[in-house]
Amino acid sequence: MKFLSTFAVGLIIMLLVYFLASTVMKKSLKRAEEQYMESCEQVLKGYSNSINFYLENYHTSLSSIFYRELFEESDVKKIHKWLMDNVNFLHKDISITFWYDVATRVAYFSQGNIIHMGGRKDYLENANFENSSYYVSDIVYSVYFDYAAFVVEEPFFDKNGELKGILCAVIKIDKLFGLTEGIDIEENSTAYMVDRNGRFLIHPDRSYIGKVFVPKNEKYVEITSKRTAVNKNEVVETENEKGEIVDLFSTPVGQTGWVLSIAYPKSFMQKVYSQQNSTKQLIIAVSVISLLLLLFLEMLITDYFYKRQMIDTIYDPLTKLWTRQKFEEEAHKILHHNRNGLFMLVEADIRSFKFLNTKYGEDNADKVLYYYSTLLNRVVVKHSGIIGRGYADHFYGLIYIKDIKRAMSEFRKEIDVMNEEIKKYDVNFFPQFGITFVSRKEEHDVSVKKLIGQASFAKSTIKDNMMVSYSLFNSHLLEKIKDQRYMESRMEKALEDGEFFVMYQPKILLSDDKLVGAEALVRWSTPDKGLIMPNDFIPLFEKNGFITKLDFYVYEEVFKFISAQLKEGKPIVPISVNMSRNHNKPDKFMREFMEIFNKYKIPPHLIQVEIIERSFMDKDTLAEITNSLHKKGFSVAMDDFGSGESSLNMLTKVPVDVLKFDREFLLSSVKDDGSLDEKSAKFIQILVDMSKHLEKETVFEGVETQMQRDFLRSINCDQVQGYFYSKPLKEEDFISFMSKHI
Repeated sequence: MKFLSTFAVGLIIMLLVYFLASTVMKKSLKRAEEQYMESCEQVLKGYSNSINFYLENYHTSLSSIFYRELFEESDVKKIHKWLMDNVNFLHKDISITFWYDVATRVAYFSQGNIIHMGGRKDYLENANFENSSYYVSDIVYSVYFDYAAFVVEEPFFDKNGELKGILCAVIKIDKLFGLTEGIDIEENSTAYMVDRNGRFLIHPDRSYIGKVFVPKNEKYVEITSKRTAVNKNEVVETENEKGEIVDLFSTPVGQTGWVLSIAYPKSFMQKVYSQQNSTKQLIIAVSVISLLLLLFLEMLITDYFYKRQMIDTIYDPLTKLWTRQKFEEEAHKILHHNRNGLFMLVEADIRSFKFLNTKYGEDNADKVLYYYSTLLNRVVVKHSGIIGRGYADHFYGLIYIKDIKRAMSEFRKEIDVMNEEIKKYDVNFFPQFGITFVSRKEEHDVSVKKLIGQASFAKSTIKDNMMVSYSLFNSHLLEKIKDQRYMESRMEKALEDGEFFVMYQPKILLSDDKLVGAEALVRWSTPDKGLIMPNDFIPLFEKNGFITKLDFYVYEEVFKFISAQLKEGKPIVPISVNMSRNHNKPDKFMREFMEIFNKYKIPPHLIQVEIIERSFMDKDTLAEITNSLHKKGFSVAMDDFGSGESSLNMLTKVPVDVLKFDREFLLSSVKDDGSLDEKSAKFIQILVDMSKHLEKETVFEGVETQMQRDFLRSINCDQVQGYFYSKPLKEEDFISFMSKHI
């Protein structure tokens, strides 16, 4: 009876295990399919964006010599000479550049030759520019060059919107291969790219370049490269040029009209299905064997699983380090038995580990984690500490130290050694660390979880800074949190009570050192904490949206000040006010701005609005606001010009009057004597010269030395502001300054 009851119970358990395992496997298979699709699509989109970025570079390079004022003159000789003189400034991949005159159908080449293009070329049609500010052609074969190429084009329209001319850059198709050869995809997978007509721009077999592919298998005969070019964004099963069945993932490449595809062999998922069947068979076999063993070895099996369970709660299966639970237990014991000790707790992980996991796959990511754990373990053991692994890429270490300064010195050395070793590893990754210290003399009741939380918070403060690999938890971080909560709790009341006030920093004309303007800067004076600087509250207000209210408060204070000066017949200069990046609705901004402005009888030329290139707004929105301000008679400056991602493109869209350059340009590369090195000086001179060609006034901020002032004067910069002339001044001090320097 005991045998039969054990057999019956065992059989029921095994059937239940098999049913549950099958259910879990089905869900696991579905999830694997979803992850497979997501991973393939993410890789494809990532490389599509990368290729589009390179193509944008070609366009940006072409735009850099697109001198609109010159092209408006319609003097083709001058245009031709300008093209020949400036072709060396273009991207090195551009082989030929020419200006195409639409009216005469004549092309003026950078090599000096002038060629009548005959019939209209499809890549030079007006329709190419209906929905885009530039155009990237399909593959081109031309009598004017003996290789397959594509053309990047910048159009120019007359006042009636008619196409007048096109600036063209010819790039060899071969240059595209360098963009995809670095694509890290699964083995036996293939990357392709086709143009709008389905002709191959990129193919591993270069004999396919410029051709259309039609599968031989009747089942897939309609899945041609022309279909891929039309559908652009799809996942479809098809046949490749080798006759292999593949999953073809496709996505458009930016605004080019091209399509990037990656073909993954169908065998990838077939392996998963095969593994599932093998696993089912294994489950059946294991179930039968387990049932038999259960009858004879019940006690031994129970004991075995008990021991196995104990091991799993102590050691991490992948790294063989302690689990977090075990680490916390041992760390608590160490802290409890060392009442006078000083300890350093470190949390370590890998920057952007999720991306690494997606890019290289789970198996390779596990190898990275194991390798990383060996490096960390070596350091911790060397310093007689303990180490454990938490979830994913998180590791924790506790080390007994004698001195914080000496411990940090040793820690920095260990990081340097670790980084050198990581550079030699197959997969490049970037460690980051959060650190906290605890003195048992000062803190008697210590929680390991609390220390881990402190280290984790410290690490979170460096997530956006690639130049920093570690951060220390200290009272400053707590104070920062407290300060932010304080500011958010008081900001509305502070605005009502007039705690915010405006200061004015003079702008000086370099040609005669006279005052020609000023920038309005906001400050915050609190009754209990005193003066709070903009660097502390502006970023916070941008995040919570309060900055827009503060902007309009500053505008009114400035308008009020100018109005008072005019009524009293006192001198006044134009004042610039900042428009924060949060204003993203042009109509709403202009309505509220003008509502305040119209309350004061002041001429609009005394107000300049400073917009910022690194705004949340797109170029079109910035352009709309700029044009609206111009219509009302205000001038517009672009603040921090050059610090964004597409400065030259920005200027083609946003017609500002003034370019303001940040002080970082002057501090980027300075010699021991305080002067700029030759490369930096030359770069700044090019920026100023470009601004002159574009008929923009130039202003440099942060001028603090005579050497900086003299350099900017020598390259014909228009205006400067900075401590060399004056710090920001309160209203009464600025009035005094005006009386002496106008």
